[in-house]
Formats: sequence, structure tokens, C-alpha cells
Amino acid sequence: MNEPKLSAAIDRALESLGRAVDGRQSAQVIQLPLWPEPMRGTPNSFLRSALFSAIQGKDRQYIEEVTLASQGGYTVKFTGRQLNQEDLTVWETLVHLARSHPLGNSCSFTAHGLLKALGLPTGGAHHRTLHSAIIRLTACAVEIIHDGKKYFGSLIESGVKDELTNHYIVKLNRDIIRLYGDTQWTSIDWQQRLSLRRKPLAQSLHAYFSSHRNPFPVTLNFLQKITGSRNVQAAGFKRHCRKALDELVAIGFLESYSIEDDRVTVKRTPTALPTRT
Repeated sequence: MNEPKLSAAIDRALESLGRAVDGRQSAQVIQLPLWPEPMRGTPNSFLRSALFSAIQGKDRQYIEEVTLASQGGYTVKFTGRQLNQEDLTVWETLVHLARSHPLGNSCSFTAHGLLKALGLPTGGAHHRTLHSAIIRLTACAVEIIHDGKKYFGSLIESGVKDELTNHYIVKLNRDIIRLYGDTQWTSIDWQQRLSLRRKPLAQSLHAYFSSHRNPFPVTLNFLQKITGSRNVQAAGFKRHCRKALDELVAIGFLESYSIEDDRVTVKRTPTALPTRT
């Protein structure tokens, strides 16, 4: 076979292979775990790192390929406008809606309905705040390495919004969704989380300790880093951490806690719903 014919044959073979791969990928279904309605499933890598920091919206910074603090076993890098606990609440809601979708990576909702589900007012300002959160989750780039696998991409792949009805169709990143397939995810008590709104450190600690059935003692320095708290002064963070832990006891999530020197020990309240670890 002469060179032009050989080249054309190779091109046809590659094109055929590409169509076959595309077909298999499009046919593949990603089934999210069907956690109970009162819970919200979240990858442990999200909960055990500073990916969603305990910061206010006004304190966001743009960072590029920064390795975030994380528990051993995870490497998490981030590029984009920093995400906070309110962004995590939106993400958890979107995935909760997507879990019943046949493909497991798309969800459909109105801004009004999602705000109601989040327990937020439904005025125009909150519509804009919600849309900004969706855009941040779309514009970021996340890299997560765990058990020899690297997942990377934005948290939301794309979406469509009807400007007249405020109806959204959002497509989540299929490769990030695969993090649930490794059974490395946790069920978060939704009402407890909502009760901690506007208390980002308490929400972050609730998320972190939720990902451990029997949390091991950790240092205040570790918690400051893992929550992404900007309060780097030891005495100041200790005071805020104690207040946040008091909140977790008040809502019934923690049975007790102690802080001795710089070491924090917590005891979770027994619950009938198991936590994935």
C-alpha cells in the first residue's frame, strides 16, 4: 500500500475508534448514591480539605494552582475565585437534585425553587447571589488526587438559564462526580447544616467531623488550615473554634468536646444514619 493510501487508512481507523469511544462514553451512566432525603452526599476530599473555606464572601481571593491544606491521603489543588461554605451548600443541593437524573450529572430547577430549598429569601438580590455561586463553581479548576487517581476540572461543566422564567438546566462535571464512585463520600445532616448558616467555621467543622465516624484528636493548627480560616493567631482561632464547637453541641451533632493545650478531641452524638468513610 502506498503512503497516501496508508495515511488515509490510518485516519479512517482513528476516526472509527474515536466514534466507538465517544459512543461508549455517552452510553455510560454515572449513578450517584441514593442517600436519604434528609441528608446530602459530599465527597470526603471536599470535607477534609480547605476547598470550601470558612471565609466570608468579601474575603475571597483569586488563587492559581495552589495546593490546599488537606488531611493525609488527599492532594487538592485549586485555581479560581476561592469557594466558601455557602458555595458548598449550593453544590450539595445541585448534586442532591442530580442524583435522581438518569445520567446522574444533570439537574433542572428554578432559581425560586432552589432558594426555597436552601432556606433563603427569594428576592432579586438572592437570585443574583445564587447565579454568582453557580458561575464560580463553573469557572474554577479543581485537581484532586486520591488512591493513585487524579480528578480535575470545574465542578459545574455548563448550564442554560431561561431569563424569562429563571429556569436552569445545569450539567455537573462527570469526572468530578466519579469521586462518589470510590465510596469516599459522606452523608451530611442537611437541617443541621442549614441551622449553622452564616457561621462558616461551625459549618466547616461540622462538615469535617461528619466525615469521620469516630473523629481522632487533631491540633488547632490543623483545624485552622483544613478550614481555610483567615484567623491565623493561635489565641484568636482557639476562641473562635471553641465558639463553633459549642454550636455543634447545641444542635446535637457533638455530644462533647475538649481542648487541651492545642489538641481538640470531639465525641459525636450517636446517630441511626450511618456515615460513609
